[in-house]
Formats: sequence, C-alpha cells, structure tokens
Amino acid sequence: MPVPVATVPTIEFVYSNDRSVNLSATLGAMLFNARRHARSLKQLAALILDCQPDLIINFFEPLTALYTATHRRRPPVLAVGHQFMFEHPDYIRVPGLRMQQAGMKWFVRLVSLSATRLALSLYQAPDLRRKSLFVCPPILRKQLFQLQADPNGKFALVYLLNHGYAEQIIRWHKAHPELEMHCFYDKPGAPAEDRHDGTLTFHRLDGEKFLRMMAACRFVVCTAGFESVSEGAYLGKPLFMVPVENHVEQQINAQDAIKAGFGITDKTFNLDRLGELPERLSNTVFRAWVQGAESILLRAMDHAVKSRT
Repeated sequence: MPVPVATVPTIEFVYSNDRSVNLSATLGAMLFNARRHARSLKQLAALILDCQPDLIINFFEPLTALYTATHRRRPPVLAVGHQFMFEHPDYIRVPGLRMQQAGMKWFVRLVSLSATRLALSLYQAPDLRRKSLFVCPPILRKQLFQLQADPNGKFALVYLLNHGYAEQIIRWHKAHPELEMHCFYDKPGAPAEDRHDGTLTFHRLDGEKFLRMMAACRFVVCTAGFESVSEGAYLGKPLFMVPVENHVEQQINAQDAIKAGFGITDKTFNLDRLGELPERLSNTVFRAWVQGAESILLRAMDHAVKSRT
C-alpha cells in the first residue's frame, strides 16, 4: 500500500532451537517486556488519534485488542484471521489437544474483543451474524493470481518457518539425492541462494520468488501456515505439512487442510511419504471460493462500521 508505515513493537512467540514454540519463555518474555508493551499501546493510541480512521483492520494482533479493551471512544474494528474459525461449529476439532484448543479459543476471543470478526476459511461455512462473525475465503497476494501453474513440475519446494528444520531436510536429501529440492528459510545471514549440491538449494525468504517456484514445482513441503497452505492449494500443488512443534494452531491447520483434501501431515520431515501424494490436486471448488473474498470482505467492513454507529 502506498501509505506511510509506522512500526510498533508487539508480543511475539519465543522459539526453542529455532524450531518449536516455547510457551513458558513466551509468557516470561511478555512479563519481562510489560513496560515496552505499555509504551507500544500508548504509541498505537496516539497514531489512531492522529490518523482518525473510519475503520481499524486488525490482522490477529493482540496489541490492537488491548487498545480496543481500554478505549471506549474509538473507531470500529474488523478483526481478520483464520483463527476465528475456532468459534465456528463447522470447524475441525482435533482429539487429544483439548487444553491447547481451549487456550487458543480464549486467545482468539481476546484478540477480537468488541470487534466484527472475519474468519478466513479453506471452505464455505455459514456466517454467524449474532456473533458478528463472517466466513471468508483466504485473502491472498495478488501476485498469485497472475501465475500459471505448471502441471508437470519436477522438483519439491520446501518452506520452513524456522531454519532449525534445515537439518532434517539435509539428512533426508543425503539418502535421496535424485529428487531436486528448493528450500526457503529464515536463517540469519544466509545468502540469497546457497547451493548445497546439484539437487538441493537453500534460498533466503523471498515472497515473489517463492510464489514463482511454487507455480513450477511438483510438491509443496511446508510447516502448516495458513497462507502457504492456501497458496499451494490454489495452484493445485499437493501438500506435505509438518506443523511447528508445540504450535497448536499449525497442528489444527494441517488437520483442516487434510479435511479439505489438500494433502498429508507428519510430525517430522519424513519425505518418504511424498509418494502418497497425488500428481495434482482437484482444486476447482477451492479456486472459485477464493475468488469471492473481496465481496465478503467489503460486506464485513460495512457491518463493522454500521454496528458501531
């Protein structure tokens, strides 16, 4: 967007070994940085007062929820995130994760305090207007819709949320050097492109490059982030998903994608299972669903503004 951007520090996850979410360390960091968060809240309030927006759009950000809870005289808020599907009766429930799911539902309600909610979903589900909840397709980058997917891709494209998983990729690749692999990760100081050998290349995170290679690949191997899953499915690429350790949201994302017929999941990057994937996804229904995102978004924005007036 060609507009001024202000950066405000906020609450973040803490990871162990650049791989798994450390919940106790995350909570400790929140308490340790309480004064910084208080300053950020004041900065956010000052920005809103200065800009005088007609509507605040919050992409599942907890600091904005704290602002909403502590300021009665404020603009209306539209909270956007796939996590709001936790509140929908049609959303998947995963056995064995009751405490984690209960905690996630509490956090989801916190983030959407006094807001209209736009729940991004891989499939259609009815709106819950009494709860001010609208169900919307994934809102994806416009560059995705300019790509033509290659139905005859030859290589596996790997996206790692945390670079600590690179060791698992290298270990599997040593036993299977015949499969060409391109891996994107967040390793600090990594070059734009690091050719490990003739068939394995690591790439520094680059959104546009990643999308282009996704359109050309055969399989997508990724941690179960909602956007990566949605983009791969839109391009018809079978998905092998490995949720981040101790990240209940990603574990549920993976199960939800399986329900939608987009791929398979595992606890590790056991790429021997790539043989279980089809050559191409049947994604006609999903692509049609994604095309309706704009009209639903505008309807939810209108509801947010009117409900506040």
